[in-house]
Amino acid sequence: MNFTVISIAVFLASISLGVLAESQIELESEAGDYIGQGLSYLYDDDNAKISYKRNYDNGITVSISNLANEPYLSWTLNLAAPGDEEIKVGNYLLAERFPFQGADKPGLSFSGQGRGCNTVSGEFEVYQVSYDDDGDLTSLHAGFEQHCEGGDPSLKGIVSYNIAAESDSIGVNVNGMAPNKLICENKTSGQKITATVDGLSHDCKQYGLQVNPGDDIFIKVRGISN
Repeated sequence: MNFTVISIAVFLASISLGVLAESQIELESEAGDYIGQGLSYLYDDDNAKISYKRNYDNGITVSISNLANEPYLSWTLNLAAPGDEEIKVGNYLLAERFPFQGADKPGLSFSGQGRGCNTVSGEFEVYQVSYDDDGDLTSLHAGFEQHCEGGDPSLKGIVSYNIAAESDSIGVNVNGMAPNKLICENKTSGQKITATVDGLSHDCKQYGLQVNPGDDIFIKVRGISN
């Protein structure tokens, strides 16, 4: 039996988009986590004031204040790329406590309600981020996981700011083969997703590919010819 490789390049010029609520922060604290106290939290523009700015490591600071029923309490998230680089789409592993991270390490810190970590271990992933001509943040979609003092309990969070909701699928239908591997690559952002698949219809976004209007997308399906 022969292997068949199908490659399709797609230029996304007409994907339809809708903008979600301007800001939303979801937090999930495990039992034993000092910062979140084992609770879940959900903040948006209706129950908190959420602001975004550059921090002094060229990263991003997210401030959550004026909380409903708790107007004098607040939370702060800081993210920083290694070497004071601008934060881009990608994974940032082996993060250390911001702003005391090593020069080759990402910085991460989530604190508030009068609580903070002395040491931090964790990671964060940026799915989408954009800036205007002045360098100010215009959108952010990121997830993070933080552990205090080397402990096992985690605090996990998802930040969504001016994120476009994509209504069209980005995928491929195949015939004449039994597919077993799918590669979806956003040539514009550099994000690449590889998945083991079967069936004839595949949507790259369902496997985690992030896309924006005008992005250059490359899709490859590998399988055994029928």
